[in-house]
Amino acid sequence: MSKIKGQHRFIIFLIFCFSGFSALVYEVLWTKYLSLTFGTTMAAVSIVAATFMAGLAIGSYLLGKYADQESNLLRIYASLEIGIALFALSFPPALKVVNHIHIYFERLFGHLPLLDHFLHLSLSSVLLIPPAVFMGGTFPLMCRYFARNKSGAQIGRLYAINTIGAASGAFLSGYLLIPSLGLSKTNTLAAAINLVIAAVAWQMSRSREKLTTVEPVSLARKGKSRMAKGQRSVLLASALIGFVALAYEILWTRVFMLFLGNTSYAFALILSSFLICIALGGALYSRIITPETNEKKLFVRLTVLMGLSIMVTVPFYDQLAHVMLWAHEATNDQWWLLSLLSGTVVFAVISVPVIISGCLFPAAIAILDPGRQQTGEGVGLVVLYNTVGAVLGSLTAGFALVALIGLQNSFQLLGALNALLGAMLCMTFIEAAPRRRAQVGAVCVVAVTLAFLNPKWDQGLMNSGVYIYASKYIEAGGIKQVLAEEKIIKVIEGMEATVAIHESNDGQVRFFSVNGKTDGGTGRDMATQVLVGHLPMMLHEAPNDVLVVGLGTGITLNGMSCHPTNDISCVEISSEVVEASSYFNDSNDNALDDSKTTLLVNDGRNLLLTEDKLYDVIVSEPSNPWQSGNANLFTDEFYQLAASRLKVGGLFTQWIGIYDITPENLRIAVNTLLKNFPEALAFINNSDLIIVGAQHELKFDYMRLRKRMNKPGIREIMTRIGVDSPGSLVTKHYLYSDQRLRSFSLGAQINTDDMPILEYSARDLLGDITLGNLQMKNIQALTASNQQTVLPITNLGQDVPSIINSLRELSNDFSDAGRTAEAEKLLLKAEELESKQNHSKVSVFTNSSPPRG
Repeated sequence: MSKIKGQHRFIIFLIFCFSGFSALVYEVLWTKYLSLTFGTTMAAVSIVAATFMAGLAIGSYLLGKYADQESNLLRIYASLEIGIALFALSFPPALKVVNHIHIYFERLFGHLPLLDHFLHLSLSSVLLIPPAVFMGGTFPLMCRYFARNKSGAQIGRLYAINTIGAASGAFLSGYLLIPSLGLSKTNTLAAAINLVIAAVAWQMSRSREKLTTVEPVSLARKGKSRMAKGQRSVLLASALIGFVALAYEILWTRVFMLFLGNTSYAFALILSSFLICIALGGALYSRIITPETNEKKLFVRLTVLMGLSIMVTVPFYDQLAHVMLWAHEATNDQWWLLSLLSGTVVFAVISVPVIISGCLFPAAIAILDPGRQQTGEGVGLVVLYNTVGAVLGSLTAGFALVALIGLQNSFQLLGALNALLGAMLCMTFIEAAPRRRAQVGAVCVVAVTLAFLNPKWDQGLMNSGVYIYASKYIEAGGIKQVLAEEKIIKVIEGMEATVAIHESNDGQVRFFSVNGKTDGGTGRDMATQVLVGHLPMMLHEAPNDVLVVGLGTGITLNGMSCHPTNDISCVEISSEVVEASSYFNDSNDNALDDSKTTLLVNDGRNLLLTEDKLYDVIVSEPSNPWQSGNANLFTDEFYQLAASRLKVGGLFTQWIGIYDITPENLRIAVNTLLKNFPEALAFINNSDLIIVGAQHELKFDYMRLRKRMNKPGIREIMTRIGVDSPGSLVTKHYLYSDQRLRSFSLGAQINTDDMPILEYSARDLLGDITLGNLQMKNIQALTASNQQTVLPITNLGQDVPSIINSLRELSNDFSDAGRTAEAEKLLLKAEELESKQNHSKVSVFTNSSPPRG
């Protein structure tokens, strides 16, 4: 190949950087798209990611071999970019077809785990492998274009350029593109970038002198002994490095979620930091390597150092709670400053092992030494082995290690294996005296032993949820001051999440946290957990078939079977939460043991999507809408799906926490719900809003409420939360009906799958959450209207004496609640009826301000 001029090289480097950018945008986008079809379980998301990576590996290997046989590489590169763009543009309509196929087979065979995994793998392969093959082929193609006899430094440079583009794509897609443009427009933008890259590459291919090709020589035919000793060893080493590197990434993601939150922003920050470190590793390798460098010795030393760096730093990960609290305080919770500082912390933690990982990739290619004419095949082989190892590492860490031995032990085990790999490579790559080998072995044994003698993490710090409770800790003077008031009974580290069960020192209050955030307990939110389940059951005449989305503590399920129901299904995505619920059996009265109750461990949205069963009542109480995964249960499409699964006269109930959502976003949430359930009743308890929605007019049937609340099981449960009559329910928790809700949410946007506004609303919460600011702002916004509040009560009795008695009961309840004006009006109405015995019907109105629970 003729010498590549500086300007020409710069343009190629630039388009190669943008190629990496679009590839990561697609990975983020398509994973989000497929989570809406397959669900957000760890298994489903892992299968999608593994399929995408498998496509990259296949493309790198096959097109790497092909690149060695072609002359006009830029034209082939342009063709690949066009292919990627076309696949991207066809992805949304193709996904609709896949969605129908998925639903058909799920309904045909039911939810069988192995069948689900096979179906997800097959359908993901159809959608992802073709474009991923094209993406994977761009790297060996470009390496072949710049090939020299010793290409290690050049490959390291190309690796860095492409990866820095990928890091930018991961960051900008999560922080700017999807929040601003939505999924479909971001997908179109990425496709447009591919087309521009293709146009530039195609134009350059016409002006460049063609390469003079040399008949390729297969690496396998260059010498069997060399393949057995040298090439096979380095390829296996590359696979093992990929294994531990991606396993580390999965574990780091789990750790950082505890300090950054389970948000799309956190995932973007972690992924982009990981890719930046890899890019720096490639760039560093390209700078330090010289013709005199012994790549094998360098590879061994870096591999050992990678493992040791993990074992040395992991014991101090719990101290990240203090570091992140300092970050919140130092930035005064300013979003971009906090993101920058948080990214710096992530970078500092992972930098050494991941930069080393970035160095080891081009080093492996240099050791393989495929030569100029077989650069494409050599690069493709290393990518193939490295990626296969990475896929296995991510699956092993996510599915097995964490659940079996926990996060800290998983890190230490992988670090020890990493160091042992270095020792094994030393034996393979470097000729040394037996004494020297014994010394290496002894050092590794000592390192592995020390790895498991390190102090254990402080689980209080690990599960402190500093990302959401920073204001609380700062106000109290530090994390330790708050943690001193409680203890952790159990920490459950599993596939889906880290769940901790906490208890106050006096034993009066018990609660559980998911990835650091409290999601239920026996404290102030006890009434909310009861009401969200029992309100729709009491409002429905005969709730035979019921679905509860989200188990939590199990308190919501308690007593629901006392209503006239036949079947109650509860779907919970996290098996860790299911295990945690057993620690609340005293409060939920062993609700899961009820013969009418069936527990399903699955994604709630996916369950509704893939089954055709209809329900009388659906209760949705996921965690907050700014959390990744849970956000899918607050969109217009989810509410449409839920409405389609209700019988005629069915009710849908939604919980919304008003302590960590802005009034603007609360209006969006309410408006999206009302679009699909136009008739609604709103209830409030402390910092929680409960909306019961329907397609038909909703009213309180007073006599039915009284009858239900007098049933022994229901009466006991409702009495625990201070509700012993229909009137006390109304005075303490009823807010208002759909007319006021529509007024409150008037003009608000609709939260959709394509434009998931609420999922990216975490940036609006900083500084206001735990000090009650948002709760006060939302209550003010909810109660700002001067409209009359109508009590939609019917059926006060079948005869005048019964109606008079009901009115007096209501009057007493309003009086007990301190609402004397309403109490006097109700009493006056009762007295009027007593003087007019011929009246048999009555409408009850008040013009007071709404109760505030």
